[in-house]
Amino acid sequence: MDSWQSCMIRLPRVAQQVVCRWRVKAAELSLEPTLASPFNTLDLHFTTAHEGGLTTENFDESLDEHSRCKSSGLGNLSKNPMAFILSHLESRSEHPGFGELAIKLLIPAERGYVICSNILSQRMASCEHVQSIQEFLDPFEEITHECLSPADPERFQRLIHSASGGIVLQRSTTLSPIEVLGFIDSQLTIRMTIPWVLPSTPLRQVVVALGHHRVQSMETFYAAAQSLGIRLLLVDSNDDKGHSHCRDGIITVDMTLDNGLQSRIVEALQSQPEIISGIVAYRDQLLVTAARVAEKLGLPTSPPSAVAVCVNKFAMRLREMRNCSQLLYARDLHHLKEQVNSHPKALEFPLVVKPCEGQGSVGVSKVTNMEQLFDAVTGIENYGNKSGVIVENYIDGPEIDANFAILDGEILFFEVVDNFPCTADEKGNRKTDSFLERDMVYPSGLGEKEILVIRDAMQRLLVDNLGFRTGVFHVEARVCASNMQYTVEDGITDLRQNHHSRLASPSLFILEVNARCPGVAGVYPTAYTYGVDFAALWLLSATGDSRRLRALSHSFLNGPQLWCDLVPITVTRGGTLDSDDIIDELRQRRPDLTEHVSNTTCFYRRGDIVPEPSVTNLTGIIAEFVCFSRKSRGDLLCIVNQIRQEVRIRWK
Repeated sequence: MDSWQSCMIRLPRVAQQVVCRWRVKAAELSLEPTLASPFNTLDLHFTTAHEGGLTTENFDESLDEHSRCKSSGLGNLSKNPMAFILSHLESRSEHPGFGELAIKLLIPAERGYVICSNILSQRMASCEHVQSIQEFLDPFEEITHECLSPADPERFQRLIHSASGGIVLQRSTTLSPIEVLGFIDSQLTIRMTIPWVLPSTPLRQVVVALGHHRVQSMETFYAAAQSLGIRLLLVDSNDDKGHSHCRDGIITVDMTLDNGLQSRIVEALQSQPEIISGIVAYRDQLLVTAARVAEKLGLPTSPPSAVAVCVNKFAMRLREMRNCSQLLYARDLHHLKEQVNSHPKALEFPLVVKPCEGQGSVGVSKVTNMEQLFDAVTGIENYGNKSGVIVENYIDGPEIDANFAILDGEILFFEVVDNFPCTADEKGNRKTDSFLERDMVYPSGLGEKEILVIRDAMQRLLVDNLGFRTGVFHVEARVCASNMQYTVEDGITDLRQNHHSRLASPSLFILEVNARCPGVAGVYPTAYTYGVDFAALWLLSATGDSRRLRALSHSFLNGPQLWCDLVPITVTRGGTLDSDDIIDELRQRRPDLTEHVSNTTCFYRRGDIVPEPSVTNLTGIIAEFVCFSRKSRGDLLCIVNQIRQEVRIRWK
């Protein structure tokens, strides 16, 4: 059934009527149909111009009834598909320039349960010509299947009500609405060829998160939990009302980092009436505790011993010494001086100094002489770090992040992200230089051979060496003897062919291994580029939900659909900020640039005091955002370069 039908629709609130042309199409899926859930689409094309066709009074009356019942305003849309349609029609028709509107509805072609309630938004978020997306199903809601048949008004209404989601299309200056609907069909094939309908209802699960994080991070993980139908309970030292919208419940526990923490958490969870399905931790310092608590309660977890190695950089380095010719561990400055004096040969600079335990790049610095080495260790001690420090080689090859989803030792999803040179990589010696990320570009510009080297080496490290079997992992490394290097051409820094590379084969220098998903800011670019939500995968791996973990680890059919850059806006000084949201201000001046920007986060606003940046106080990021391009990697970097030049930061 692929022919257009038509009818008239009355819009009682605005006293107008529009012509609705509609058709049902069966989606064309991949070459591996067993991996995909079949679906149909219902195309709706609304115009104000009258066209001869089917007019059904009963149908109009039904729409009128839905119009009276619908939620008011586009900001509070009901999950009723008809209300969704009428809301957009009535909103558009109030504008004098309204001429037409195109909407595509997704209709599952089999009974079952949606894998997560935001699956359409997750997979179509970065798609061109999409204005907005609305999901109509809640977690655990059964999908009703409507068979295709010759057109009649009642069947048309039932088709609409059986939709799982709707897409409102943008008007195009180059394509007709019918052509845009066809383009979306092709994108649905690329993006939705996954098993997104489950034959049986997913398990109702409860995940406990230890500690707290920045509110923006907690909001992201809570949204993922809600889409999966997972209840998220927070275990923290107090009931902070500022976190109440990021959780379904709070369990207060003394979270002092001492030998009794594990027992206190276990006792608190055992007294809960709800059955706990999995444990996660918002902070790296609680990852080992989370694994030990899960093990004690008989819940899915990675080996606590493996997690413990990952959170201690010295223990991790001892497990992976490749390309590391110099390594020192010291409890404090006095111990370091003893180590240096007893070292069999003089240290070769530059070196990197870092605390053994810590999150992000706090306390990590590059030193070029002995005085800087001792000053760096003193700075880490003054910061309050008690885990000791390590000193190791500085490697100047391209830095990458690699993110994995692994199930029973099998890689389900893998990506490499280019971590552009930071200030510590530059020539010079400024106190504010650090390893704080600059640009993080998706997907990597490294060659296929080096990508495979990264994949294979890290799988051996995670699975064979450390003993991980299932989970989500974020690994940072530098590529030695890479065929690529960062150079500047026409003011743009990017990876380009290294014509002076040695004959040696590429290899890795592991910087750190994190037994968790990437930082929350990195969740969005992966979702835009590949359609994979690491926040959701992290929660599913914690509960042992292998069915949904495997299904939601599917990338788009043709691989990455665009290029993304996670862009931090940094400052090199502290003070009192006199700017509001700097991205909103830029949006007012340069909408041509910010149309390529999404997921902005502003950490400081007017009147906030920004601390003086240093290697032990990485507060120099005042905002960050995701920038994207559908044209090319080079186009993306040009846009980012322009944005950085246009951002205005004012100080009092």
